[in-house]
Amino acid sequence: MRIARALFIASYRIPHACLSLQFDRYLKNIDHTYIFTNTEPVYVDGCLRAHGIDTTNFEYIADSQMDHLYPTLRNWWFDNDYRGSWLYQQALKLAAIDFIDSDIVLIQDPDTFAIKPYDCLEQEQLKFFILPNETHTAGYYDVLKNSLGIERQTPHCFVSEFMPVFKQDWTRLKATLEARNNCDAFDAIINNVPYERYDGLKWFSEYEFLGNWTMTQRPVKLLQQKRFQYKTLDQLKDVTREYNCVCDAIPKLENSLVLDPATHKVVDFEKYFGYVKHLL
Repeated sequence: MRIARALFIASYRIPHACLSLQFDRYLKNIDHTYIFTNTEPVYVDGCLRAHGIDTTNFEYIADSQMDHLYPTLRNWWFDNDYRGSWLYQQALKLAAIDFIDSDIVLIQDPDTFAIKPYDCLEQEQLKFFILPNETHTAGYYDVLKNSLGIERQTPHCFVSEFMPVFKQDWTRLKATLEARNNCDAFDAIINNVPYERYDGLKWFSEYEFLGNWTMTQRPVKLLQQKRFQYKTLDQLKDVTREYNCVCDAIPKLENSLVLDPATHKVVDFEKYFGYVKHLL
């Protein structure tokens, strides 16, 4: 059973990846890593290597290549949406599952990392991180019924920044979307995400979409994500082993980890890595 990881490293997430990938030892049985990026792959690879990360089994795919292969991804961009590429990035994750040739694809956001062993496949069942009894905006769940005719499957939340998916489940999902909606799968999803009354925007979660669909296809295991969310970099000093994941929750990017473009190094990296190095 081959397991590939899909990481999505936009330019502003390079410094977070430099920290998160230090903890790859906790992600079990990953055979290959695909990095999807809007930045020159050689530059991303150089930055990662500058922080001691072994990129031997990394493969880089430019967003422009994905746009060429999946042109309807661009339909996830909306004029006057202050979130910019936020929706597009979620569509890109779905397309990555389609693109990658592997039995299982594990999606990981680069601003989150595990600090305890995590195997996304346990006794032949996918193991999802969940946030117990947490609910988000209505659009996250309305799209399930609108596009697939299914209801939310659990009161728990899948927005954990990790999501394993069987490729065969994605193949069935894609075929179901196209058959029910008589259009491309990516259009079928975004066209069925309602505009929210309170702000007039479409809100969608790839994690909720994939997690709930998977639960209609097979039994799964659920693992509570005990996440430490740091709102300042100095709060990294407070991470303890009572947690199993660490997640950046700093409101402004300029106050989080930043890259010095001249050196390819994260500013004060040794200081901030030093705060959590004992967790390795």
